[in-house]
Amino acid sequence: MQIKNVSVNLKRIRVSRGFTMEKAAKAAGLSRMAYHNIEKGKAEPRVRNLQNLANALGVKVFDLVRPVSELSSARFRALKWKTKQAQEQREEVKQQVALWMRDFNDLENLLRNKRKVKPQIQVSRTQDGNVFARKVANKARERFGLDKDEIITDICGLVESEGIKLHFIKVELDNFSGLSVNDKDLGEAIIVNSYAAKTTERKIFTIAHEFGHILMHPASFNDEDMEIEEQEKEANIFAGYFLMPQKAFHKRLEEVKGLDFVDAILHIKRAFKVSYEAVLYRLIEENVVDKDIWQYFRARYKRRYNFDFKGHREPAPLEAIDCIEDRLSRLVREAYEKDLISISRAAEILGKSIVEMRELINGWMAVK
Repeated sequence: MQIKNVSVNLKRIRVSRGFTMEKAAKAAGLSRMAYHNIEKGKAEPRVRNLQNLANALGVKVFDLVRPVSELSSARFRALKWKTKQAQEQREEVKQQVALWMRDFNDLENLLRNKRKVKPQIQVSRTQDGNVFARKVANKARERFGLDKDEIITDICGLVESEGIKLHFIKVELDNFSGLSVNDKDLGEAIIVNSYAAKTTERKIFTIAHEFGHILMHPASFNDEDMEIEEQEKEANIFAGYFLMPQKAFHKRLEEVKGLDFVDAILHIKRAFKVSYEAVLYRLIEENVVDKDIWQYFRARYKRRYNFDFKGHREPAPLEAIDCIEDRLSRLVREAYEKDLISISRAAEILGKSIVEMRELINGWMAVK
């Protein structure tokens, strides 16, 4: 028996059931310390205790010992995993993502609804990374059939249409914004840390950033924990021009010339679903404004709305519903309504408790 398999599966199932470690231990007739050691991978459970744990959580023993997929071809963003605790968190994130991708793949195979990932975009790399990133962004938009002045209204749907899986998680590390996966066995995925990406605008930009890595840097998915500054810069440029193509940006800029500067920025940011910072960066890059525009915008906005920009706050922010992944939920609903999976399995896949899952199913019934 693999201790690691039991540890990872036990925690995932316990969380999906809404159990605390103490509640799970009590239900299985174990001391809190004994349970803690099993879930943390410090002790291998006896067969009897394994059966008790399975009974307590309402699963089969196989669900606790099933092999855990390994995630090796991943690229983490903004990594600064220096402490032992941070390194452990990194490994835990990898395990969670691997399990999530495996469940997603199993569901796709069960429903025969597998989306093939499209081939990489072929763009000759020039010595200028800025030019290269812009060209790839334009090619990516062409592949989606987007006009040069068309605004992306649903980046989640676009990415998922590429066969790339999309997932939001919460890891309490400010320096970890997200990661992308390009694995020959598990497939491709973009994971966004909703803890670091506190605003919807930041989530959208992170998705575009990681999509840029998948398209431009396929050879860099080697699980190293050091980011390459040049590639990070290229991914940022890609994201900016993918979300705000030059023709569309200047078209909007011309339309808002009669507005107060603050209102113009807010209008553009809401139109493209990006942060005010992304708009100001572009204006500086295009030599439309001076670099001291940051202080001017913040001071003027604060004076008008008594707004504090501390803590990465976003003026006139988007709502959370403006960026939401939904393909996995659709597949889960289809499998559940066809009696291919149980309510407990549906809860596991979506990372919900049974109570939360029942509430979601009630919501499904409102729209047939």
